[in-house]
Amino acid sequence: MQPLTRSRTAEITLQADGCVTTRIHEGVRQSESDARDNLTCTILACGGQRRPLLVDISRCLPLDPEVRHFYTGEKLVESFLALALVVEATAFGRMMGNVYIRVARPGIPTRLFADESSALAWLSTFLS
Repeated sequence: MQPLTRSRTAEITLQADGCVTTRIHEGVRQSESDARDNLTCTILACGGQRRPLLVDISRCLPLDPEVRHFYTGEKLVESFLALALVVEATAFGRMMGNVYIRVARPGIPTRLFADESSALAWLSTFLS
């Protein structure tokens, strides 16, 4: 599926089933401005509906604390039904994903996945 929109650091797609996917580019370090742009583009891709969200962070660099903090909070809860994080299928990738979940406490159902197909299968349970 072609990206709906692109930012400097990500591609955002609305899947046919209604899930929104944000793929962070490989090797990119995100600033707070990048996080703001990515979240804005992802919310716009929802088309005014709360949707399940898949974020593929498997190839990006770890987030600085202020960037990680920006990706949490009310906007996440107001805009999305659930969050699936696709992380690098290594111990380090899982550790970084767990750190995000533990620190961020997203406020919506959130799980880590090593592959996109499993993540989308879980997110589909949140679609009516």
